[in-house]
Amino acid sequence: MKASELRIGNYLTEDGRLIHIHDGFGIDHAHNFKPIEITNEWLLDFGFVKGKKGWSKTLNNKRKFNLYMHTSQFIHQLQNLYFALTGEELTLKK
Repeated sequence: MKASELRIGNYLTEDGRLIHIHDGFGIDHAHNFKPIEITNEWLLDFGFVKGKKGWSKTLNNKRKFNLYMHTSQFIHQLQNLYFALTGEELTLKK
């Protein structure tokens, strides 16, 4: 992976283990990481609710973030997009 794709807070894997980037040191080791494909389980763990056409998550300001996917995407991409559009971190609810 490229370091430019990552932010502090992203979830990835390294040798099959879940990695949560806490600082720039983790980003500097991006070449060791593999992206995690988005699954229903991950979306549920992030607090999304499945609807008829896609997924949604209620934001702190009570507006909804709707997600419709037609291609394979990765967790770190969703985290980065969510932050860019809402200004909030996408965190696990577990």
